[in-house]
Amino acid sequence: MIPSKEQIRKIALKLGFDACGFTGAESPDTYPNYVDWINNEKHGRMEYLRRHSEKKGDMDKVLPGIKSVISLAISYQIPEASNQSVANKESSPPRGLIARYARHEDYHDALKKPLEDLCDQLTRLNDKDHRHLAYLDTGPIMERDLAQRAGLGFAGKHTNLISRSLGNWFFIAEILTTLSLEPDEPERNRCGTCTRCLQACPNGRH
Repeated sequence: MIPSKEQIRKIALKLGFDACGFTGAESPDTYPNYVDWINNEKHGRMEYLRRHSEKKGDMDKVLPGIKSVISLAISYQIPEASNQSVANKESSPPRGLIARYARHEDYHDALKKPLEDLCDQLTRLNDKDHRHLAYLDTGPIMERDLAQRAGLGFAGKHTNLISRSLGNWFFIAEILTTLSLEPDEPERNRCGTCTRCLQACPNGRH
């Protein structure tokens, strides 16, 4: 038995994910740009990117028989601290800019179990007839591009995904599967002339 997308989405949300989308296993349209980036040696010393390049263009080399990708998102937005008075700031320890995602438990550790649980439930639902492979910023796949194609968000001018429901602060993860699932509609780019992300960039390197 092949589980429906709604079954999978319901399980994912129950496990704590905030969004779940689906896309096919074909290479992202942006893959040729990635190859050019590698060939122009923009990857610096990260030679593993070159080694993985061919797999990113053919996910069947990652999971033989792959048919679909389940793309998942989970928000890490936390409220900013309330404004302090000048006097309080003067007596407080020095503060710096710390990325929101780095202010709590490492997301690789925090999301490992929910991903494993989702894979386990997929296995139970389809009587072990199919295979599933989960990745969280660790696999040779074009995660952001697959997530956009699965409808989770669009790539802003700062190169990260922006979701209309989750904003900018969310992690993405994927499950490659041999299940054949109907793809969702891709999210289109909605930046227009907006440059707020570039203006807000703390390192000014845009």
